[in-house]
Amino acid sequence: MDIATELERKKTRRRTRFLALIVAFWVLAILVRLVQIQAFGHAAAKARVTTQSREELPIRADRGTIYDRKGRILAQSIPSKSVFVQPSPGGPKEAHFAPVRAAAPILGLDRDAVAQKLRQIEMGKNFVYLKREVEPGTVRRLTEAKIQGLQLQEEPRRYYPHGTLAAHVLGGVDTDERGLAGIELRYNGVLGGREGRRLVLRDALRREYNVETMAEPKPGKDISLTLDLNIQYFAQSELEKAMALHEAEWGTVIVGVPATGEILAMAGAPVYNPNAFASAPAERTIDRAVRTQFDPGSTFKIVTAAAALEHGRVGLSETFNCAADAITVPGGPIRDHKAFGVLSFADVFTHSSNIGTIQVARRLGPDLFFRMVQAFRFGLRTGIDLPAEAAGLVHPPNEWSRRSLDAMSVGYEVSVTAIQLLQAMNCIANRGELVPPRLLKSIDGRPVADGSAAERTRVLSATAAETLVGMLERVVLDGTGQPACPPGYTAAGKTGTAQLVDRDTRGYTSEKHLAAFAGFAPAEAPVLSIVVVICDPKKQDLYYGGLVAAPIFREVATRALRYLQVYPRPRPATILAARNREGGRP
Repeated sequence: MDIATELERKKTRRRTRFLALIVAFWVLAILVRLVQIQAFGHAAAKARVTTQSREELPIRADRGTIYDRKGRILAQSIPSKSVFVQPSPGGPKEAHFAPVRAAAPILGLDRDAVAQKLRQIEMGKNFVYLKREVEPGTVRRLTEAKIQGLQLQEEPRRYYPHGTLAAHVLGGVDTDERGLAGIELRYNGVLGGREGRRLVLRDALRREYNVETMAEPKPGKDISLTLDLNIQYFAQSELEKAMALHEAEWGTVIVGVPATGEILAMAGAPVYNPNAFASAPAERTIDRAVRTQFDPGSTFKIVTAAAALEHGRVGLSETFNCAADAITVPGGPIRDHKAFGVLSFADVFTHSSNIGTIQVARRLGPDLFFRMVQAFRFGLRTGIDLPAEAAGLVHPPNEWSRRSLDAMSVGYEVSVTAIQLLQAMNCIANRGELVPPRLLKSIDGRPVADGSAAERTRVLSATAAETLVGMLERVVLDGTGQPACPPGYTAAGKTGTAQLVDRDTRGYTSEKHLAAFAGFAPAEAPVLSIVVVICDPKKQDLYYGGLVAAPIFREVATRALRYLQVYPRPRPATILAARNREGGRP
């Protein structure tokens, strides 16, 4: 009995020691872990706790408003609601999502799209937008439906009160009001301001219990553009009418102030609504006025004429044989639209004779001609304050073929943009002084540069420029530009018609054309300059610049001059035009 008891006691002691050893080991492990956490892992643990309980979030700055030159709003940010889903602390349940799916028809969303967003939450995401910038009527219907699980967040929405008007100039923004195109992109840093920061503290259940502003947002600045909303409407409406009439591919109309370089209107077609920029087809958002390059055709003859006058290579009364309907040049003949007979230099320009222009260009030679191309800054960006401006394409003489001088003198083998044509026409209207175009008028009410003397560059002598103005006026009075003449006003300008390059053959085709007109009015004291470009008018009997683009110039100029209270008044025409009407040739 004693032996059995003693054995039992020994077993008990062994069990006790074993249990004590286990307990000691467990306590030691805890102590080691505590030391590890407190001494070596303190920083990491603290960081995890901080991450879980503290969150820094941006505070969006108020975006600046865009105005036209008379203070009318072109773009502004207005309050709107966004709909989002945020799971409860206990984790989302499938049953909780059923009411949310019921909101799909109200939000105009596909049920599958809503289900896909909800799956993001099931996979661990704690916040998902169902729809941003919801219309007030939709918000009201959601509120009335009392759908559980949906939450509303107020945030600004960029609003363009005039819809498609000036769309290509203004551009557009994304849902976070970051500029994506146009002025919104070019001056995003000015309009967008600087975002602030806020600190959000949460408890273990992720509930907010304190919000602290760490840095106040800095609102964006308001800007005013040189655009005039009414003139923009004149340009856009006349362009759209012409596009429909001629079934054209695209078109642009730019209206400027020659003396200052200010742009009063910049219309493009086809157009889009910047209020729905994200859903607009990419092709429609291209700003053709500054981004699309094209062969200028006969509008480029202003360079040939300017060079001839500036360097005294041709007299106004000097005559050229234009009796044939084509002139032989390397690579194949260049044709006129009809045989003219013998023409004076002035008549060559008035009737836009290719044959006569090429003869003038050969008097100049490559160096003098190219020097004038450079003086007008073709091949260089104008610096207009819009993104993605194209520079055009002008090859230097050492890259020319034997055909290049002849072709370039009549507007081929060179690519320009509409804004470059306007800059060149402004230079002639300014009697030889070139002023870069611009769209920005002021920032927060403080005016910016306005075409001061420091920005002006003399391209032509005043004498040569005045003579060229007279020649351009004759184009409108008696030549190819007669349909451009605004009733009661004088005007000067140049027509242009160019064949387009076929996408398949990569050669010029007689089936597609580009029609253009560039000019200014009144001729004696220019108030407006206007460039019109229409690409591929489908009615084959109406594709010349004088028949397609010039009438648009006339209508826009007439409406704009009357709006600006520039009233018709009789005046003596330029000497060149007066001699022409009297029957003499200068």
